[in-house]
Amino acid sequence: MIEKNKGLHIAILIIGIIAYLVIYLFIGPLHTSSTQNYLGTLSQLQVVIVTVILMTNKKRGFIAALSLCALSSIGTLSGVLHGSSSAMIGLMTSIVTIAILIIIYNFLVQNDRQHQELSEQYEQMIDSNRLMQEKDEALKELAYKDEMTDMYNLAYFREQMQEHLNQNEVFTIIYMDLDNFKSVNDSFGPEVGDTVLKVYAERILRTYKTSFLCARTGGDDFAVLLTGTMSEADILSITEQFRQIFISPVTAQGNTISLTASYGIALYPRDGKTTEDLLDNAIMAVYSAKSNGKNQPRFFSHA
Repeated sequence: MIEKNKGLHIAILIIGIIAYLVIYLFIGPLHTSSTQNYLGTLSQLQVVIVTVILMTNKKRGFIAALSLCALSSIGTLSGVLHGSSSAMIGLMTSIVTIAILIIIYNFLVQNDRQHQELSEQYEQMIDSNRLMQEKDEALKELAYKDEMTDMYNLAYFREQMQEHLNQNEVFTIIYMDLDNFKSVNDSFGPEVGDTVLKVYAERILRTYKTSFLCARTGGDDFAVLLTGTMSEADILSITEQFRQIFISPVTAQGNTISLTASYGIALYPRDGKTTEDLLDNAIMAVYSAKSNGKNQPRFFSHA
């Protein structure tokens, strides 16, 4: 588009110069001729031509327009020296035209400068907004991500639960608590324990990152949010998939660790109307699973 406009402006410049010169050659004899009926009209046409050249080509047009006006001024000097009143008018017209061209060109330059400054300010504002958004996203990422496992944390999990509550959308949470994880830290040290958690987190994200919202909600606790209406059989099937993740051994610093987890399940709106109620009830279901042998799921029960 820019190249097309540039070509059009150059064409206008060339045509304008040719038209001006043709008129100039035609006007010349009129300054000394008794037939001067068209002199004023042709001079005005010349002014229009150089103005169009200037407006469309700016600096290039300004130089061309000044050159054409200077040529016209020189052409009228002979008539002025011979006392021709029409030549004097022609000379004055050229001088006034040059002054007008200078005023218009200065205005165009100033306008372009202001436009450039506004464009730069706008770009700076866009860049500033982009940087602010990036910083906000980075801060939000820090606020919502678990640093060790790179999973979402409890704060983000709560926020997403609340959004579903606000929309009155049915959902299920499965709360998972590793069984006997303390014995890993006691027997092998916290570094091994952290490695085990990272491996579990990697397995969960690799398998379910695009399917469910998964989060590390505590030291050795994880949670998953399932949206939509699901049967208990479907929920138990998904829970079994997580169970397979946890029972698969983990190798950390030369040690093979085998763990299980207990699962507490709470459904909205059946088991609670707030995030706190749902989480508390899911955790109560976890305690029920642990007290009944661990390594198993339990739905929350009001009984």
